[in-house]
Amino acid sequence: MRKQPKKRSKFGYYLYAVTVLVLTVVNLSLAIWLLTYVQNIHIRGSKYSKKSEIVEWIKEDPMTINSLYTLWKFKSGAYKLPVYLEDVEVQLKAPWSVQVIVREKEVVGCVLAGNEYHLFDAEGLVLKKTDEFVKDVPVIDGMEVESANRFEYLKVKNKQIFTYVVSLAEEIDKNKLEPDRILWQEDSMDLFFADVCVKLGKTNYEEKLREIAPILEKLDGKKGILHLEHYTKGSTISFEENKE
Repeated sequence: MRKQPKKRSKFGYYLYAVTVLVLTVVNLSLAIWLLTYVQNIHIRGSKYSKKSEIVEWIKEDPMTINSLYTLWKFKSGAYKLPVYLEDVEVQLKAPWSVQVIVREKEVVGCVLAGNEYHLFDAEGLVLKKTDEFVKDVPVIDGMEVESANRFEYLKVKNKQIFTYVVSLAEEIDKNKLEPDRILWQEDSMDLFFADVCVKLGKTNYEEKLREIAPILEKLDGKKGILHLEHYTKGSTISFEENKE
């Protein structure tokens, strides 16, 4: 008869301990959830895409209201990038503040369609549209394209043109050339420097563009066509002067 109170006392102790533990876990979980509730999303690296577009993409997953989940999601690669982004990195500035660093697709050229310049990437994806000329982005003439919306692909007859544009843009930048105009033709990519047209053909841009700067210095303001279509290292270069 004397052992019964002890059993009740022991049971009450365990019940109290379990209740305290559960309440502690619940309160701790609630505190962590409230502390990691995302209040700010900071976007870095965006140039052609809008920050609001990137934030909207992140929030498509309702669970990204939690910063720890957001960090895990982007660290584990459990997401699909928008077509205009190349890469994304997520960092925590604070438990309630997320920083998103994006790397956009690279602009390789632009074309005038309608009344707007369409800046496009290596696959012809339109990253930006503007009615103003954009410095340091080569404008490609001769491309027959229709106006396209942002993040849509330009429709062209020969998609290989983008391969030529990418290769040419890289070499122009590497050799620090500043052509006034670039013209796409079926048999050649042509660069214009003042009154000199440089015909490049479709191959060996690396070798050909290295020769342009020193040749232009020797031409000394002459007008005409510099033929580099079939140029290879050591071969003869011809200049067709226009004296009119």
